[in-house]
Amino acid sequence: MNEIDKFQAEVKQRLEDFGKDASIKDLANKFLEESMKKMYVYNFAWLGIPIIQFPQEMVAIQELIWKVKPDLIIETGIAHGGSIILSASILELIGNGEVIGIDIDIREHNRVQIEKHPMAKRIKMVQGSSIDKNTIEQVQKMAEGKKNIMVILDSNHTHEHVLAELQAYAPLVSKDSYCIVLDTFVEDMPEQRQQP
Repeated sequence: MNEIDKFQAEVKQRLEDFGKDASIKDLANKFLEESMKKMYVYNFAWLGIPIIQFPQEMVAIQELIWKVKPDLIIETGIAHGGSIILSASILELIGNGEVIGIDIDIREHNRVQIEKHPMAKRIKMVQGSSIDKNTIEQVQKMAEGKKNIMVILDSNHTHEHVLAELQAYAPLVSKDSYCIVLDTFVEDMPEQRQQP
């Protein structure tokens, strides 16, 4: 076994062990709850653009993009644009692919920052509700001909909305790729903290 395979085996074992450890899960849940109260996820940027994610999410997402090497990433929820910049930057390193970012409200100052960023060449933005029939049809048309598609859902985190996004976009995910659903912990949060 080479060193990288050995490392990956060790990682797999550690992750399995973490999954069985109730005290780690409890600490993680407490950290999520307390960090959300203090808006911890609002403290980061990716290549100069604010990104509303935990650092460990950013690391995990770039690992998956690097592994899958998709030619299309569909992301719901743009906010400031850091997440689509992250995805586009990894695709740039791979040398292939584009990102479609969907948001119900792409604010002009955010659009301007995204469009002038060096990674803009790999990004297309769609303004509209991610679960609106017209938006879904537009994205499906943009996805035509793509062979390797990944989806990242990170917009409205209500149960009903995420379910509708899964029904709309999960069928586009390629075999051996991923549909990543972020912030699934919100259903375990106190009611007043479920939507920022």
